[in-house]
Amino acid sequence: MSIKKSTTVANYLAKYISKIGVKNIFMLSGTGSIYLDDAFANQRGIKHICARHEAAAVLMAQASAKLNNKIGVVIATTGPGGTNAIGGVVESWVDSIPVLVISGQVRQNQIVNKARSFGIQGFDIISNVKNITKYSVQVSKPNEIRYHLEKAIYFANEGRKGPVWLDIPFDIQNSKIKEDQLKKFFPNKKIKENIKTGTVNKIIKYINKSKKPIIVYGQGIRQSDSIDEFKKLISFLKIPCITARMGLDILSYDEKYFFGLAGMRGHIFAQKIFKETDLIICLGTSFAHSFAGEKFDQFNKFAKILMVNNDKVEMSKPELKVDLKINSDLNYFLKLINKKLNNLSKIDHKAWLETCLKYKKKMKIVSEKMAKNPINSYYFIKSLSDLTKNDTIFVNDAGSANYACSQALELKKGQREITSGAFYSMGLTVPMAVGAGVSNPNKQIIAVTGDGSIELNIQEIRTMAINKLNIKLFVINNGGYASIRKSQDDMTGGRYTDDEEVLNFEKISSAFEVDFFKIDKAENIKSKLQEVLSNKRPAMIEVICDPEQKIIETFN
Repeated sequence: MSIKKSTTVANYLAKYISKIGVKNIFMLSGTGSIYLDDAFANQRGIKHICARHEAAAVLMAQASAKLNNKIGVVIATTGPGGTNAIGGVVESWVDSIPVLVISGQVRQNQIVNKARSFGIQGFDIISNVKNITKYSVQVSKPNEIRYHLEKAIYFANEGRKGPVWLDIPFDIQNSKIKEDQLKKFFPNKKIKENIKTGTVNKIIKYINKSKKPIIVYGQGIRQSDSIDEFKKLISFLKIPCITARMGLDILSYDEKYFFGLAGMRGHIFAQKIFKETDLIICLGTSFAHSFAGEKFDQFNKFAKILMVNNDKVEMSKPELKVDLKINSDLNYFLKLINKKLNNLSKIDHKAWLETCLKYKKKMKIVSEKMAKNPINSYYFIKSLSDLTKNDTIFVNDAGSANYACSQALELKKGQREITSGAFYSMGLTVPMAVGAGVSNPNKQIIAVTGDGSIELNIQEIRTMAINKLNIKLFVINNGGYASIRKSQDDMTGGRYTDDEEVLNFEKISSAFEVDFFKIDKAENIKSKLQEVLSNKRPAMIEVICDPEQKIIETFN
């Protein structure tokens, strides 16, 4: 990465980011980041996308990182620009997504330690993001830019992935530097993975003794580049595989060993299998409470649990009894165990697999009985899923839109799906759809949100329109916050505190200059969808659904 002639810190950053393969960066320009903005906007090989809110910019970068396995990059200005970005960074932190935020800062001589604010819009952002980043630092010496940049990118991708942050004072941004004078970062030698032979033998013993084993897996499979090794393992073991929420698109719905999503808003047949299994092999997932129950009581309490995770904390949650904890890189583990498969007894789990197949065929979420008016959101999502191409990317929001997608989508081979995995946050669909569309311009993005959630980042519809992205934004109009109403019905006697007025989405579409469609009859769903999906223009589609429809729950 030769930069022989003199350049500026900002230009060095932009060129370095381009050289490592990042094609898109997301930003909202500001005076405090003016040199950063200019450098990235004019860097060959990088497209800059101007968001309308910094938190949304981070969500766009997060979507890009999830889909393309490259670090997402965000530029924010000082003060309110950086603090606005924090909401998006928290999402990247809890969902373990590598995102680099580069923020502007006031001049160094205006920075005052421990002051609440300083200079013009100056704020000590680094102290405030330490707990939600893997590495964060204010760059105080121009010649250390390479060191801090390389270190940030290393930590974003090392171990359990996550966000990092570099804060660049105004005078540092435009400082002159030469590459041969830049301090480099040399990571400590990585500790060699070492799973003892005794541990491997224990795993084999557990599998050999099991009558009803399953694999539970999550996004760690994809993040560790282990999909091929994972498929090699399951093709040998020939046992049911159940996904956590963030792993829904790793195996297609019709794959032989895929048995759905477990959890409070999962597949009924998956939860049935979860209740009967006697061995859970847990790979690359946090085994969250929403997945396994508030007291880890939504699966067979006599089942043994083997867990592989690169984060020790995830294996030591109160009330979670893990029989064999393996703190390891998942890719290393899978390669190792696949080499040892010949030591496994040739136990035939065919009867167990057949039982699970019967559950999968019998316990469908969606049936033709749902094909009635007012529109059932589960029936609508299944109809939408059936009509999509194999390279479609799905994005969905919190609440009933999220649940309908998680339970009714039947993802095909080659399709992807992204969502808020840990927080189920409202308002993420539009910015994440923009990030997905920008980084995958040849694919159609199906974005599903609710009539309440869309308001939280509605401004990014304009970003979607300006960039002419092939995003079909479906708004489930069920008269407000359906999932919140469910909680209020259960816990506060049906006393509602949210607004019941719903926006006029046709007027909003006109204001933001995107196509508008409305689907309000079950019998028109297929024909309308065929019309909507037939072009590449950005569009909003309002779907009038039953406001009294109940959310399907799988926990007892």
